[in-house]
Amino acid sequence: MKRKGLTGMSFSSAQYILRETLNSLKRNPWLSVASIVTVMVSLVILGFSAFFLANASNMANMFESQVEIAAFAQTNLSQSEVLALEDRIKSMPQVASVELVTKDQALLEFGQSLGGKKGDLLSDLGGTNPLPDKLTVKANDPQEVAGLAAELTKLPGLETVSYGQGVVDKLLPFTRWLRWLGAVVVGAFTVASLVLISINIKMNVFSRRREIQIMKLVGASNWFIRWPFLVEGLILGWVGGILAALIVGLGYRWLADYVQMTLAFLPMVQNSALFWQVLFGLIFAGMAIGAVGSAFSLRKFLRV
Repeated sequence: MKRKGLTGMSFSSAQYILRETLNSLKRNPWLSVASIVTVMVSLVILGFSAFFLANASNMANMFESQVEIAAFAQTNLSQSEVLALEDRIKSMPQVASVELVTKDQALLEFGQSLGGKKGDLLSDLGGTNPLPDKLTVKANDPQEVAGLAAELTKLPGLETVSYGQGVVDKLLPFTRWLRWLGAVVVGAFTVASLVLISINIKMNVFSRRREIQIMKLVGASNWFIRWPFLVEGLILGWVGGILAALIVGLGYRWLADYVQMTLAFLPMVQNSALFWQVLFGLIFAGMAIGAVGSAFSLRKFLRV
């Protein structure tokens, strides 16, 4: 029975690849441990950076969700005119929602806050309700609040339009900066992780350069040489990814519980779907980085 050469892929080739991978892990235990630790540390940093970005975005959304426009109708408008004004505002494309608080509701709530009744307060005011109808408007995009408020001031029937200009004008740039900061942190640590892992893999490949060159000279194909390194990188990345997922998962759960107990006003993302996506993403990222890093690091030594 004729055996396939080094350039072929057969069952015996698969056995060889598995045997070489295991032998390499046994021959270089400290280098293997160093590779696992490098992948683990890099992915831990990356995992916490991903949660930082999620929380930064969540905090920005929370701040922006509280931005609203208070539009007060003229006191001489009838109830039907106020309702027509409400419908007109709702039809504007930038508007997400409109909540109407009539002058009667406002007077009732004001009287209750003083511990009295609407009728008593109305009689004290001479039978005239001085409070205006209020329309609370929320925009689809908080960044468009200023423009929407400017359009509302042009509508006939509105007396005053306010959205806390001084605070909002400072808040919206802050939320943009918060999102950018999260994205920059993730991007920076992603690059740093790839550099660290790449250096470590290159050291591993360099330590076996003579073995690679000999195999190349005796006729082994590039892919036949690559496979043991790819499988080894895959295994090391998988182990590093699992360890990183455990550290990030347990660490973030502890941090979220601690913040919730000590700083309840600070919102922490508790989305279980996102939590598991990040953890499984770290495991797959470790495997991909280990395999791809090995493949790229081999290119120089395959040119014989």
